[in-house]
Amino acid sequence: PSPSWRDVGRLHEWKRPRPTRMAVKADVFAGSIAAELTTKALLHPLDTIKTRLQYTVVPKRQRAGASSIPIVSDLRLGFRVLADATRSPEHSMKDPSLRPRSRAADAANAARSLYRGLTPQLVGVVPIALVYMPSYEVASGALKGTPLQSTPIAGVLTGVASAVVRVPVSVIKSRIQLGLHQSAGEALSHARRGGRGGLYAGLRATVVLDTSYAVVQFTCLEQLRTLALRFSGGELTDPTQLGTKANAAIGFATGLFAAVATEPIDVVRTRLMTQGAKGVGAFAYDGLAHGLAKASRAEGMASLWRGLLPRLVTKSTGSLVWYTTYMEARRAFNAARRTSADG
Repeated sequence: PSPSWRDVGRLHEWKRPRPTRMAVKADVFAGSIAAELTTKALLHPLDTIKTRLQYTVVPKRQRAGASSIPIVSDLRLGFRVLADATRSPEHSMKDPSLRPRSRAADAANAARSLYRGLTPQLVGVVPIALVYMPSYEVASGALKGTPLQSTPIAGVLTGVASAVVRVPVSVIKSRIQLGLHQSAGEALSHARRGGRGGLYAGLRATVVLDTSYAVVQFTCLEQLRTLALRFSGGELTDPTQLGTKANAAIGFATGLFAAVATEPIDVVRTRLMTQGAKGVGAFAYDGLAHGLAKASRAEGMASLWRGLLPRLVTKSTGSLVWYTTYMEARRAFNAARRTSADG
């Protein structure tokens, strides 16, 4: 209602109506989408190398000395993967023997080969982004002030929610990266017919991976956010007030810890998504536990960290870009909303 004339003198004391809950969360959606698009586009070649390394089997008897160390092994095998990528843009883990028509085509072939699977990766950004961070913000907000606030429940719920959306995207992307299918349409058509596990091959492993990753990630985020605010000497009271450098450091460290902790699950998940039907095919894994046990017996425990080097780079750098972009996008969105409200 309009104020009466006797209230005109107190108009400066009026407060604007608080934004609705939907408006408050809009910055989370905007930040999530911007962060995911930036991260996926920049780091896709490293993700392709990681996927091909994880798919590679090296029997235990062929591993000796320094080559049995995960990161050293990744360097040796990684150069082989790069060499294979230069041979043809249609690189396939089934037939890597194709050759380009000229040596000048090497760089172009490598770029096209390593960017295989980018389209489904980017198409999946919006649905994944609309689930991942918003799920965590809603869950952590609901638990705030309760005895469960300091537990990893918010991370667990986030992992479960995101896995349902992430699995079909990961299945199609991984199979294109490995050259098992030449296009997203071909991979989707094959999966819809139920071939090789369908669109939800490796769902349970992905739920475990996403849940584990989310627990480690958000535990680190909360601890590092708290530490950063404490070092501000009380000048800052909310994570959105932290600067770009602080957010970058928080994102980088979080990705580093989460990648090391969850690499074995990611290796088996990749193989489950790209093998034949359950219990047969390239790896004949019946599930996550069976895959972990079989890989460690046949290839050694170190094999469970194959692909760790590119994953360390993608997850730490990706987390740096993702979290910094996420927080900056939120800040920009809120600033624009305040400007609009003031106008």
